Amino acid sequence: MKLETQTEQLISETVTVYGLSPQIGVHALAQTVNALAAQGAVFSVCPDITEDEEQEADIQSEDMQDVQETHEPSANVSVQIAYPEYVFKSRIHKIEKLLKKACKKYNIILAGVQASANPAVQVIAVTVTGIAKAPKEESWNRETARASKDIVFGGCAGMDGMLRITEEKEQELKTRFAPVFMKQIKSYGQQIFAPKEIEAAKAGGAFVVRQVADGGILAALWNLALELEQGLDLDMKKISILQETIEVCEHFRLNPYQMISTGSFLAVTDNGEVLADALNNQGITAAVIGHTTDNNDKILRNGEEMRYIDRPAPDEILKLYSGGMNDGRIKKADTPVSGEA
Repeated sequence: MKLETQTEQLISETVTVYGLSPQIGVHALAQTVNALAAQGAVFSVCPDITEDEEQEADIQSEDMQDVQETHEPSANVSVQIAYPEYVFKSRIHKIEKLLKKACKKYNIILAGVQASANPAVQVIAVTVTGIAKAPKEESWNRETARASKDIVFGGCAGMDGMLRITEEKEQELKTRFAPVFMKQIKSYGQQIFAPKEIEAAKAGGAFVVRQVADGGILAALWNLALELEQGLDLDMKKISILQETIEVCEHFRLNPYQMISTGSFLAVTDNGEVLADALNNQGITAAVIGHTTDNNDKILRNGEEMRYIDRPAPDEILKLYSGGMNDGRIKKADTPVSGEA
């Protein structure tokens, strides 16, 4: 939704994320923030929240919103949580606390949280609706996006899905992977928030930027081609992916290229190498993965092999709850919350 004036517009985004870990609210917030940033919203990072504080599992403050704001709010969000009757309320309280902390870090007003047990749901559903102001930008058109524009991929495919699997299945993964491996996975947690990276891509000359979320990089590429009304010619080997993501997905027999990738984005630009270099110089993983074409073919090359991108399939992360993984539905999640019995 957009409401416009001569100089700015009011934009909104609604995201629903399913899961059982206390962090799922943060994942929903990150997806909302990135979508708003792709539409032009600007987010500031609160300077009094340190990286060490971000990684703490326990939050000391009951209400982070009471801390005085030092910047104009970046956005307003409201949250609805529906949870199964078997879920302990301590887990819902933890979701709320982590949401409040993340909102504080990105200078977001949390307008309200409504949580209720629902016998119709089998896992927790967190819905975040965000509203923000953005400068009124000159709209791109199909002529601007004519064929032979470069496509830059920023971030790492499937990383968010890997994080969510690890949060849900931590105890199982600890029996397979070394502690240093698990610690490295957790270090990627803050990378799912990418408003500054998206802003950098826009500043670097991208006239279309879209986050990669549900369905992974393959779904995002399909949707981008439809939006541009162009074909794609892509090199799969250029798509960045973490080794940790590959190993976790291999363990559960999941396709990381069809898995939620919040924190990554696609950018369309005239000179992809210039943009990719500029992003990499700022510490943002980015590479030119292909270009648009003047037909409707969506070609994905992998060495000598060539295939066409299919219509988006359901996100691989959903197999976590549909019996597609080792033990089917997670009844109370592998990782307990302090105070749960």
